[in-house]
Amino acid sequence: MTINYDEKRSFYRMSVDCHIEFTEEGSSEKHQGDGKNLSATGVKFITEHKLTEGQAIDVIVHPVIQTVTPLTAKAKVIRVDKDEDNNKYIVGLSLEQVI
Repeated sequence: MTINYDEKRSFYRMSVDCHIEFTEEGSSEKHQGDGKNLSATGVKFITEHKLTEGQAIDVIVHPVIQTVTPLTAKAKVIRVDKDEDNNKYIVGLSLEQVI
């Protein structure tokens, strides 16, 4: 079965409403975010913590449904945009290695 959509990316993005937990490489300090979408190779989320493009992080995506196992991965920040309305950051990640 073929899914027809106008997306130009290699993998379809699913809207998600989930909790994101992440740590910067070399740090043990945990930060929080709110997941917005997820694909086979990436995650988009909003956070109050500023990250920089190219930065390596460890990320855990906690699904709303408790019976689903959290997604744990090593990721690379590929985009950071400032959300001026909420004084937060919109972060795009590339999933480098799912653990």
